[in-house]
Amino acid sequence: MRDADRLREKREFSLDDRQAWALGFSALLLIGGVFVVGVLVGRRMAPEPRPPATDYRPPETANVPSAPPGVSALPASPPVVEKEKETENEKAKESEKARGRAPTVVPAPRPATVVPAPPPALQVASAVPVSLTAPPRDVGDFTVQIGASPDRAEAQRMENKARAAGLKPYAVEADLGAKGTWYRVRVGAFKDKAAANRFRTDVERELRGPAVVMGTH
Repeated sequence: MRDADRLREKREFSLDDRQAWALGFSALLLIGGVFVVGVLVGRRMAPEPRPPATDYRPPETANVPSAPPGVSALPASPPVVEKEKETENEKAKESEKARGRAPTVVPAPRPATVVPAPPPALQVASAVPVSLTAPPRDVGDFTVQIGASPDRAEAQRMENKARAAGLKPYAVEADLGAKGTWYRVRVGAFKDKAAANRFRTDVERELRGPAVVMGTH
């Protein structure tokens, strides 16, 4: 009896082991099926790839240079005007053919007329000699000289500067031989040198430049 009971226990144990293997294999099949279904669902729910973005902005147009001074403005876009005229000519020809008349040709626009700039006016040097102020009758023994130059125009500019400062300048011609003729611009007439030096200080302050006391003889 004991041997029969032991055999039954072994049979029951072997049956339980087979059931465990069957259950494990079924679980693996179930997990595999769930994985496959998840992959298929993920592919369907994934967003579709979009085509690359295309730039639909219109091409930039080149800047048309402005016309130079003295030249009339050029047409902004002559090729477009020519195409429009050709289209009008074609439409006119078709309409005239439909009516049984000779086609009318629209004349093309004439090119812009270029007007040359006038030449610069020529500056003609004046033939009138530059006038300088003559010295007074009494020049005294001493005077203040504010400058000297072999150019009469430069001597006149010195006079104008002194006259604008409220002084009374005059010019004296001096023949220096090989150096030519020089024009000495002076102001004032004094009997003594001390008075001339005091006046020189005032002249240098007004003209903001150097001056020198000179003898008139």
